[in-house]
This record gives sequence, C-alpha cells and structure tokens, in this order.
Amino acid sequence: MKKTTYLVLEGSEGTGKSTQAKLLIESLRNQGYSVLETKEPGTVHSPLTLELRKIMLDAKYEDQMTVEAREYVSQAIRSIHLNKVIYPNLGQYDFIIQDRGVLSGMAYGVACGNALSFIKLLSDGTIGEEGKKRGIDLYNLYDHIIVFRGSIKKGLERATQAKKEFEAGDAMENKGVSFLEVVNQNFESYSKFFKNVHFIDIESDSGLRSIEEVQQDILKVLDLE
Repeated sequence: MKKTTYLVLEGSEGTGKSTQAKLLIESLRNQGYSVLETKEPGTVHSPLTLELRKIMLDAKYEDQMTVEAREYVSQAIRSIHLNKVIYPNLGQYDFIIQDRGVLSGMAYGVACGNALSFIKLLSDGTIGEEGKKRGIDLYNLYDHIIVFRGSIKKGLERATQAKKEFEAGDAMENKGVSFLEVVNQNFESYSKFFKNVHFIDIESDSGLRSIEEVQQDILKVLDLE
C-alpha cells in the first residue's frame, strides 16, 4: 500500500490556493506521482457535497440561514468528504492535494459567530469510526498544512473578480474586509492546534510574488524542490 501524503492549502480569499493547487498537481503528475485533487467545502468526487455547498455559501440563502445551521452544513460536508472520499483513497495515491480543510472551518466558523468549542465538538464527530480505527483526529489529519498570507483587501478584490460561482454572490466574500481580517487572525491563532503548519507569504516588499516563486516554497515543504 502506498504512503499517501495528505496536503491541505489554506488562506483567506484570493490568496491563490486554487491556482497553486493546480500547478502543484500538474508538477507532481509530470514527475510520475499519482494525485487525488479535492476540496472543502464541496468536492466533485461527491455531488451531494456540492449541493450542500450551494446551501452553505450561496448568498441568496443568507436571509434564511442561521449561524448554527451554516456550521451544521459545513460539518456534514466534511463528514461525507472524509468518510466517502478521503479514507477510501488513503494508500491509493501518492498525494492528496486539498483546497481548504479543518483550519478554514474553524477560522471562518468562529468569525461567523460560532464558539470554537462548538465547532470542535462537531468536528470531532466528522472523523467517524473509520477515522478512529486509523488513529486519526482533527489535528493529525493532514501531513502538511500550508497557509497563504497576503493583503486581505487585495485578495478579496482578486477573488470577487475571478469567481462568479453564485449569481447573488458568495456569502463569505460578501461579509467584506473586516470579516476576512478576523478570519485571517483566526488562521494565525488556531494554526497552533495542528502539526506541520507552514506559512507562505504571497507578497513581498516589492509587491505580489510570482506564482512560480510561491510554488517553489510549496515544493520545499514537500522536499521536492
């Protein structure tokens, strides 16, 4: 059975997670590695999670949504994702590369108004019996977590220009810069709960770093530079 390296990419809106994930996956596959590409909340490997994603993030439901309900939907997505997609593929691929995970869930969930203790309680349940048999918990789920850091305002501008997923907008992006600043602080604070967390700055004193420069930093984390 293969040893699967499970990597999750984290960060606020517009920090380049999706771009870097696709570039990394292409690079790994070109080197002959087998790679499963996935994401949270909602993955093409489980159509049900994509339907739940719409309920969770489509701003057209915002007037009907409650803080707690959004968290329950988020956790339902993760439960399905872990038990139906991730666990069956551990040992089947060299790498699992994921866009967002538990750290994002905590950072956004608390910023939305949920207590961290409530989120942790629900998150523990998403591990499921299969996860417990494998000795998995929330904080050792991933082999590596990479968190991208950059300007919140500029990142939100990039995200809103690039993403047109929902006609009414994305409920998280619509909350604006002040909300995302809290999310960013939560990334910093809650990263201490997890092992093997690596922060990568997407900007330097001279401006936005190139995609290739950031990619080299990711490869260093994986010892593949």
